[in-house]
Amino acid sequence: MADDFYKPALSVAVRYDRGVGFFSSGWLRVLAKGLTKFAANGGKGRVITSPMLTKADWEALETGESARSNQTLRNALAKNIEQLAQDLEKNTLSALAWMIADDILTFKLALPKNKLAGGDFHDKFGIFTDAENNQVSFSGSPNESVQGFLNYESNKIFHSWLPQMRPFVEADVKRFERLWQNEDENVRTYDLPEAAREQILKLREGERPYPQPPWLREQQLKESGVVYQPARPQLPKHISLRDYQNEAIDAWFAHDCRGLFEMATGTGKTITALGASARLFERENRLAVIIAVPYQHLVDQWHEEASDFGYKPVLAYQSKKSWLDDLNHQILDFNGGYRSFISVIVTHTTFISEDFQATIARLEAPVLLIADEAHHLGAARSRLHYPENVTFRLALSATPDRWFDDDGTVALRAYFGETVFAFTLEEAIGVSLTPYYYYPHLVSLTDDEMVEYETLSLKIARLMSQEDEDKQEALKMLLIKRARLLNTAANKLETLAELIDKEQSVEHTLFYCAPGQIDEVMKLVGWEKGILINQFTAEESPPERQQLLTSFASGNLQALAAMKCLDEGVDVPSTRTAYFLASSSNPREFIQRRGRILRKFPGKEHSIIHDLIAIPPVSFAFDSPAFRAERSIVRRELQRFKEFSNPALNKHQALDVIWDVANHYGLLDF
Repeated sequence: MADDFYKPALSVAVRYDRGVGFFSSGWLRVLAKGLTKFAANGGKGRVITSPMLTKADWEALETGESARSNQTLRNALAKNIEQLAQDLEKNTLSALAWMIADDILTFKLALPKNKLAGGDFHDKFGIFTDAENNQVSFSGSPNESVQGFLNYESNKIFHSWLPQMRPFVEADVKRFERLWQNEDENVRTYDLPEAAREQILKLREGERPYPQPPWLREQQLKESGVVYQPARPQLPKHISLRDYQNEAIDAWFAHDCRGLFEMATGTGKTITALGASARLFERENRLAVIIAVPYQHLVDQWHEEASDFGYKPVLAYQSKKSWLDDLNHQILDFNGGYRSFISVIVTHTTFISEDFQATIARLEAPVLLIADEAHHLGAARSRLHYPENVTFRLALSATPDRWFDDDGTVALRAYFGETVFAFTLEEAIGVSLTPYYYYPHLVSLTDDEMVEYETLSLKIARLMSQEDEDKQEALKMLLIKRARLLNTAANKLETLAELIDKEQSVEHTLFYCAPGQIDEVMKLVGWEKGILINQFTAEESPPERQQLLTSFASGNLQALAAMKCLDEGVDVPSTRTAYFLASSSNPREFIQRRGRILRKFPGKEHSIIHDLIAIPPVSFAFDSPAFRAERSIVRRELQRFKEFSNPALNKHQALDVIWDVANHYGLLDF
């Protein structure tokens, strides 16, 4: 059985899931060669077994489990694959502990419940999975023990690549997942720390297990000269918080550690929030922190920053198999007092998922939720999933109020609290952001565009007062179409070409484009002007994006052409000049874009923003519905001009450009 089935299967597997009535570490010794290859494959094994263990096996299991969260224990157990092969045969218990510590093997103990209460978990089945997701499932009589390989035993074996067998494999996979996730109504599964606390063990030597306390292990390791450093948040020595960041943290504490930081992009919201968590941990002496961010790349950015603060977070943004077990383990340890600090960084999508919500619902106070770009969590679906067991709440956003969504804004502020600290862009310029020049450029429409624009405007004017749902939907589509026409106006490219020709050199330059416009910009800037430029869009993979940003920062790449990918969370501090070909009346979008450009960078004294604006044609009677519709559009554009112009070094020069337009529409009070 070992030589003909288990060893060859383990040798090519990357996952091994096993439910078994009885486990003995001697099983590892018999399968040493297969397990060594399994480990070398990066394999992960999950074993569900009964609580009937020898004292020595239990101590090895518990040592490995403790080492998952104790770096000192991990170091003491650390081995390489060659040593693993030797220890599996000679020092099996040590090898077992190491494989658990290194996540090669994870164990859960199972007890029947309900009608089966009082019985034993006696199931025996398993699934091997290779790198191409081929699967072999089996069920039969052998246990995971030396004796299991000596007895007369049998297994029924099914292959996923055979259509007639696939349903049997899928059934075994689903059955194992139900058991592992504690979703089987007749079986309760326990993580190892929980099993120890619940005293469900039935050691065959007849002894009740009293595991050595973690603090005693740590003391013994310290005495041996090994330094133990548990995860805990603290301000790194190389970081000094600015006065306004300390002021923000003080304000948050003054409001019972609830509230919103309304800080301009580029002013260090991340560092401020992590500093707040460090101070809160000092006060509480224990803390669980949930950091929710909108995008996957922000999980990685927060991870990098948080690691400097002593965090060792679970990263929850892919398949739940990659994070759910680890998070559950840490929550059990935190609730049981075995860890004083745990953390998880999660995307907003995963944050509102059923699995994540159910998991964090088990957290016992004190818990802190940090929501980055918190305005996203005001969306209708998101605001149904605000966890009420979170005592401390901190929301971060340069623009927290949601655009045309008062209900979302109210819900967001009701949960997190009102703004406790604000740091505007005007305040940040010269402190954490660079001064800038703002140059608006008015662009006229072509004759064909003029005709299309007027046609759309007349249709829009007729629908403006209609309350019928279908009419309102049609109005929305017409408004989008007209906005797209203005954003992609052909003369913008001519104006852009003229502006580039006036530059002595082009470097560290961003081009913000409208959808469908980026190819034309790439052709103009790259092919016609001979500038080294690359697009930065959703089509590029995360590694490709990182390489582009590195090349851009070093100057090897002169320019980037982007759409919305740089609006939130992507740092491009080396940017010196930006061209806005696509404008947005949504304050969040243009404020985020400006903040990305104004970040400080060595040798960067100021930034330059060129804003190419296609202004609606003045062709309607002053008292017509079309003119009133145009006037509302121009008013929104002028608000954006004002937002950009007022803090600029050339404020009055910028305002002069748009004065005539404002005067014609009677909007001089903008």
